[in-house]
Order: sequence, then C-alpha cells, then structure tokens
Amino acid sequence: MTNETPEAAWERCKPLIAAALEHGYGTHTIDDVLAQIVRGDAVFWPGERSAIVTMFHDNPQGRSLHFWLAGGDMEEIANEMRPCIELWGKSEGCTRATIAGRPGWIRALRDVGYGAPMSVCMKELV
Repeated sequence: MTNETPEAAWERCKPLIAAALEHGYGTHTIDDVLAQIVRGDAVFWPGERSAIVTMFHDNPQGRSLHFWLAGGDMEEIANEMRPCIELWGKSEGCTRATIAGRPGWIRALRDVGYGAPMSVCMKELV
C-alpha cells in the first residue's frame, strides 16, 4: 500500500498498532505483534495514514480472515484498505472475515456488510 521498506513502514506505523493494543487488555505487546508478523502468523498492512494486522483462523469448516489490529484513519481503513485485504483473504481460501473490536467498528463497517452476530464478554480472573 506504500512503496517503503517493510521495516520503515513498521517503524512509521508502530504507534498506530500500539494504540490499538491499548484496547487489547494486555494480551500482547508491540514486540509480540512484531514477532507474530516475522514468524508469518500475522500479516502487517501499512497504509498511508493507517495500519492493519490480520491473521487467519482455521476452523474445521473453513478459514476466516481476522482483522486483529487496526489504527489510524477510519476512512482509509474501511474504504481503501479493507476491500483489498478482503480480496486477498478470498484468494487465500477464506470464506469469511471477522473483526473483534469496540462498538465503533460495527458502526463504521455495517454499510459494507459487517454485523455483530455475537458479543464477547470478559472477566479478569485475578
């Protein structure tokens, strides 16, 4: 989505991904995310004003493209980057795309077919 090196794109976009992680309840650090990208367990998508990290969820009945982390310009994410990433997901055998996020994502993406078929509840066990 940009012409810079992957390393330069990561450095530029790292604050956007770190900001998204602030809503992740401490499950990953920015270094954990980079390690997953380097291992090939996640894919980093740098935009001009935003960034996305995706991964696959393989289930017995099919593969899902999961939008794991995103930060930056919502317009770019929803209307410029998302369609390209969804097409790529289809080419990789995905039959659905999922997003886990705050309610604002549902509002931002409902016009392009995303809905909220379920909610996730969480409790800290301390």
